[in-house]
Formats: sequence, C-alpha cells, structure tokens
Amino acid sequence: MKKRMHVLTALLLISALIVSACSSGGKDNPSKGGDSKTLTLWTWKVAYVPGFEAAAKLYEQKTGVKVEIETFTPDDTYRQKIQAAANSKTLPDVIHYWATNGDSLETSLLELTDKVGDDTLNKYFGPSMDPIRVSQMQVDNWATNKDATNVQKGLKAGQFYGLPLDIGGFFTFYGNKKLIEQAGLKAEAPKTWEDFVTMIETVQKETNVPGLVFGAKLPDLWENWAGSALQIMLNGPEGYIDLLERKAQMNDPKNIRVAEALGTLADKGLLMPGILSTDIDGADQAFASGKAAFDLGGSFTMSTLLAMGMNSEDIVAFPVPPLKGSKIDKWETDPFTLTMMSVSKDSKNADEALDFIKFLTADADAAVAFSNGAYTVSALKIGDRSKDLSPALKAMQESFATEPGPYSKVQPYIDYRGANKEWEEFFQSMQAVIEKKMTVDQATKKFDERMKSLQASGN
Repeated sequence: MKKRMHVLTALLLISALIVSACSSGGKDNPSKGGDSKTLTLWTWKVAYVPGFEAAAKLYEQKTGVKVEIETFTPDDTYRQKIQAAANSKTLPDVIHYWATNGDSLETSLLELTDKVGDDTLNKYFGPSMDPIRVSQMQVDNWATNKDATNVQKGLKAGQFYGLPLDIGGFFTFYGNKKLIEQAGLKAEAPKTWEDFVTMIETVQKETNVPGLVFGAKLPDLWENWAGSALQIMLNGPEGYIDLLERKAQMNDPKNIRVAEALGTLADKGLLMPGILSTDIDGADQAFASGKAAFDLGGSFTMSTLLAMGMNSEDIVAFPVPPLKGSKIDKWETDPFTLTMMSVSKDSKNADEALDFIKFLTADADAAVAFSNGAYTVSALKIGDRSKDLSPALKAMQESFATEPGPYSKVQPYIDYRGANKEWEEFFQSMQAVIEKKMTVDQATKKFDERMKSLQASGN
C-alpha cells in the first residue's frame, strides 16, 4: 500500500510538471495563450512616455507582449545609467538613445545590419539612417585618429545598431502667447531679426518678464541653434563655409552682423538673468514657468514644454528670423534624426524586442500614436496619415524641408568645425559678450587673430 502511494504521488507530480510545462509554453509564444512576455524599455525623455505607452498598448493588443517603460533623468544620469548597465550586462530589452554610432555601446547592442532589410529601412524619412549607420568617412577617420576607441576602430561601413524613432530640427524660438498679447502685440512670427528684437524688448518692458532664455551654459549652443542659421541666411551657405574653411574673417562687416545679433540682446538687457548658468532643461523650465517670455530650442522642445505643464494654445513657435538684407529671407529646417531604438545583445527576449522596435518605428498606426503622445515627428514616412496628427504637430512636420536645403550644404563642414580651435575660443568669447566683459568687436577680432595664428603654425 505504501509503495502504491509513492507510485501514485510520483505520477501526480509528473502530470503536474507536464501541465506546468505546457502552460509555460505560452510565455515563449504569446499568440498560443498563457501569460505574455514583458519587455523593459529605458528612456530619459519624460515627455516621450505618453507616446511610448500609446504605441506599447497597440503592440500588446497585436501580440500580447507587454512593454514596461522606465525613465531616468537628467541626460547625464541616463548616460551613466546606460554605461553602467552595459558594463554589467544588465541593460533592458529595449534602449531609447540618441541617434548616433561609434558611441562605444555597440558591443552591448544587437547588430541590426543583417536583421532589418530594405523593406523596413525604405519606410523612413530621407536620411534618417545617416547618423545611425556607420559611414566610410567615419571608418577612414577612426583608422587614422589616435583618439578613436577600439570599438570605433572595429566598426565597418554600413553597420547599424538602432532604428530611427523621430526627426526634428533646431533653430526654433518659442514665445509665451499670453505675455506677447499682454504687451499689446500679435502672437505671430516676426519677419526679421530686427523685428524680433523689438518684440522681445516690448514684451519685457510691458510685462516685466525677462525676454529670452536658452541653454547658454553650453558655449556652442547659440551657434548651433541660432547663429549658424543667421549666418547661412545672411550670406548664403557659401558664406558660412568660407568662415568654416578659414577663407573669411569674422570681423568682416558682412559677417560680424551675426555676432552683433547676440550682442544686441546682451547690450539691451534682453537675456534672462543667470543665463550663463542655465542648461537646456533649465531654460525650458524657466520659459514654462513664466520666468522668460521667449525660449530658444528645436522642434523637440514643444514636447518638453507640454510635459512641464504648458498648453500648446499658449505657445507660439517660429523659425529663426533672418537679419534684414539676408540672401535667404526665410529659414527652412533640414530635419535630422533625434533618437533611435536599440535592442540589448544580452536580452532574453531579443526577438520580441526587435519586433517591437520595428513596430514602433515602421508601423503607421504606432508612429501616429507615438507622435501624438510624445509630441515629436516620427522618422516614418506616414503619407496621408499626417491628417491624424495633432494640428500643431502636423504643421511642424510640414515645416521640414522635403529636399536637402541650405543647411545640408553646410553640414559636412560644421561636423568638422571642432578641429579648428578658434571656434571653441570664440564660443567662450561670446559668453564674455553676454556678461558684457567683452565687446562683439573684440570677440570677432580675437577669432580672426587666433585663426591666423593657428593657420601659420599648421594647426
């Protein structure tokens, strides 16, 4: 009897294990029922979370696979978090990251070169893959650059480890519509830079709210987000290229006007106090909280402002206006890829994670849901589905150049601007102009003198 009981117990245990094994099979194949898998996704973009959630909901309805989203801020904290997780092989299944390559993360990411075909890649907007896919120029530069990392030197042209999520552009000013109207002005885009300065001056005078804020703590931000656009419009792409190739002088009357544009704001006291200790997030927060009437950012800034509590109806946005007499009288933004989606090489759910990022970036329903939730323009060419975007987002998308514009002609030269050290020193000089410790004339002359000195020494 005792022996029979042992046999019966063993049979019951085996049956339970068989049932358990059959039940757990649902986890590997959600479409067959049972508990679904859950993917983890990391991001640093708080404003994008509603978009991720909306797309994740669609994906769960389609596949049964859930996506849990975790956010880490600010930017530096996120970079450190990602790097630490990469080193310890504890990255999440899906990683949201800046659109880039050669960032030393490749050893921790799933290479997608042979896993994503043209049927997917051709769905993306124009050059969306450019910053993500390794170019031959990069390979050649890393091969001869003593500062290149071993990871960079090991990459080959054509490789990529991410898919483009969204596109955008810099060169955008945001204005507080209520403050502008309170000052007796129409909340509309100024036609020229000079008109814009007058607008800032009037709003500041009538409302007692500081005029303009931007992340001036970053020395080169003004040039990257406003100055370069002013230069390109003023003298055409060729004029800015001449400066970048050391064929022109900054103090020349036809070039100095751009530096004077920032100098005028400083001289008139139209910049928010403490601007030199203000980073990008701080600038957006100051604008969102009513501590500044205008903010300099990009198309991506809108989602941040909305996440900070502003209403889109209370914001007017417009591109950098041209200086009077500029060769180009209206700025048209060449979009570029902002962020990408990648899969951890060590993910136990790599197949599902790859399927999810393809769905998120290349499915029209997911793209619309994500865009409306995150308030950013998808890298996917959605065609007539743009009608399903919110009005402001649709207008933003339509402001992007569909063909390469003037900035595209200059972009290759800007990419290597850092090799000419006079630029780094010029950015610091312009910070001194903001502090009124140096004049624009002194800053531009110093640039020209330093440029000649470096040329003479072969640098």
